[in-house]
Amino acid sequence: MTVPVPGHADARYGPSERSPIMSLDYCCPHCHAVLNPNVRVILAAVFEGQRGLVLMSSKLGDYQLICDKGFCSRVEAGDIVEFHCPVCSESLTSKQMDHFSELEMADNEKPDQHPAKVLFSRVCDERATFVYDGDSIREYGEAAQRLRDRMSIEGDWGW
Repeated sequence: MTVPVPGHADARYGPSERSPIMSLDYCCPHCHAVLNPNVRVILAAVFEGQRGLVLMSSKLGDYQLICDKGFCSRVEAGDIVEFHCPVCSESLTSKQMDHFSELEMADNEKPDQHPAKVLFSRVCDERATFVYDGDSIREYGEAAQRLRDRMSIEGDWGW
């Protein structure tokens, strides 16, 4: 797992100021709780019975994360991690594509817009994220092109 360099460029924003990244809210698709109260998305993770908290970057395509050493040291490249909402404890594994976890992404500068679906790979070090806004799919990460065929717009997104 990639560990970030301490300090984040967006850490300078206080609660009343939001960076461009922070205009996006990542939410649980079950309870709709906002999972990024700051510049990190907070998720509960499970691997081989071990539980831990994982803080992921809220910037699409940035795969740096923070987690406790006890949890991170057990997970190696290629391992599949289960992610859960830290608020309601529901699994975030996509029902349509179980290789991925799913979140909702809302742009709070566009409150009338339907939330987009964000799918990210559950496989450690497989950098692939897909965002579907109802019309198109955007992809991020080195593995996205290889996994693109799994992401058909018709039927797979559960709209």
